[in-house]
Amino acid sequence: MAALLGKAGLNQAAGTPWRLIAAASAGNALEFYDVIVFGYFIRQIGDAFFPAADPKSAVLAAWSIFGVAFAARPVGAIMLGSYADRAGRKAAMTLSILLMTLGTALLAFMPRHDSIGALAPVGLLVARLLQGFSAGGEFGGSTAFMLEHGARGRRGYIASFQFTSQAASNIAASLVGLALTTLMTKPAIAAWGFRLPFILGLLIGPVGLYLRSHLAETPEFLAARTLRQPARALFTRGKWRLALAAGLIAVGTVIAYVNNYLPSFAVSELHLPDDTGFVVTLAGSSLLLVVTPLAAIWSDRVGRLLPAVLGTVVVLVLAIPLMRWVVASPSLGRLLAATLVLGAARAFHGAVLGALLAEMFPVEIRGVGMSVGYTFGVAVFGGPVGYVCTQAVALSGNKAAPGYVIAAAAVVTLGALWGIGRLRLGK
Repeated sequence: MAALLGKAGLNQAAGTPWRLIAAASAGNALEFYDVIVFGYFIRQIGDAFFPAADPKSAVLAAWSIFGVAFAARPVGAIMLGSYADRAGRKAAMTLSILLMTLGTALLAFMPRHDSIGALAPVGLLVARLLQGFSAGGEFGGSTAFMLEHGARGRRGYIASFQFTSQAASNIAASLVGLALTTLMTKPAIAAWGFRLPFILGLLIGPVGLYLRSHLAETPEFLAARTLRQPARALFTRGKWRLALAAGLIAVGTVIAYVNNYLPSFAVSELHLPDDTGFVVTLAGSSLLLVVTPLAAIWSDRVGRLLPAVLGTVVVLVLAIPLMRWVVASPSLGRLLAATLVLGAARAFHGAVLGALLAEMFPVEIRGVGMSVGYTFGVAVFGGPVGYVCTQAVALSGNKAAPGYVIAAAAVVTLGALWGIGRLRLGK
């Protein structure tokens, strides 16, 4: 054991739980922050980077880039996830946050379409592909890092900070969005103000890189055998578990990206003030910040499945009625109430995801297994959400359509939880 600790290079600073949590969560926080900001300012991004006389066409084009870029996530999951299983969690985490920061910088400073023509949407696509590739490998390596450093009796709680960091990113993005819409004029935001949130997001990159470079590798990884081709082993032995992992995250992912769609939806479809979506998302994220770690602590005592099933069933039962109630008489109060109810249910589901996904895969393929499973689920269930909701409302004329999308995702997740129960995991 002494030799192992010496090899790991552990010291008091590296073993500090909050330092570990901050380092491992930084990349996930930056990725989610960028995604949220992109959705918040989708109208301005569409106008800036796409030539379209019809504003809705520009918005749909921007949503298309947003969704297409998710195709890079599975590639990043396989390559960076395999790298995490071969070279270590720390090496993969360092590489992923470097690539993620580069994508954010490109998006922040890309010239407009009226300056560089067709290169603008191409540059936007490259930025999103870089972010998608890096995000694909970020979750698996960093969550494995957190869990493998954590005490066994607290792994649910420690791993839950991946999703707590998403709530914190939501809060930061909402505050930035609220500040911009309050302090700046609409023309100023459209001209250059929409870039400010991405510029602020760049601050996370160097901090995360510094923290990660000063942490040690996990003893659990160092003690495990290293496979030359972890991805091949995963697809040979773990195909069923990959499918379950993707289905497991469906409902949480859809709710997260519907929340990302809310500011645009609140203005264009519910005809509420510009700051409504930011206020609602801020309140919902604040609730997640409190409920998620508490639910995770409960999962360390009762197992992973019970909180996940409870939260998903509540979403399935209430998503459609709540959305119909909101659109029947749109107001800040109704939208806020619906968001808080669904957010609390999502917290019980999301609190267990990090630990449950990690426990589905052995150490030697944990990085690539978690990365591919999580990323495939996000790509399938998250990437198209903004586009699907926009088109569903437009084609059906039913403004409650996002509620049906959420309910369908809940059905998928309940099926995955049933399958995980059959594997006797998460108990």
